[in-house]
Amino acid sequence: MSSAELSLLVFAACNALRVIAYLPQIAALVRRPDAAASFSHTSWVLFTSANASTAAYAWLVLADAVIASFNALSTLCGVILIGLALWRRVQLLVRFRGLARTGGQA
Repeated sequence: MSSAELSLLVFAACNALRVIAYLPQIAALVRRPDAAASFSHTSWVLFTSANASTAAYAWLVLADAVIASFNALSTLCGVILIGLALWRRVQLLVRFRGLARTGGQA
């Protein structure tokens, strides 16, 4: 196995694990609305933007479908996370405003 092939294998393995690592964060946001309170939108928007730009560069400049695909999948996971977090934050805000109007009585 050449060093280039080994490098691609390590890249693929790490990125497959990275995609799997999104799942616990997605699950937390799905199960617990309050998880959105500690979600860093700024960080995830930057991570997602970096993945999207890497996917575009790999596809358009390098013509490398493997790297483009992994980064596109990571971009999709980031978009899902950001969307879930925003949705959960809106739910928390609506609930908080409802409690504020009723004096804390649910």
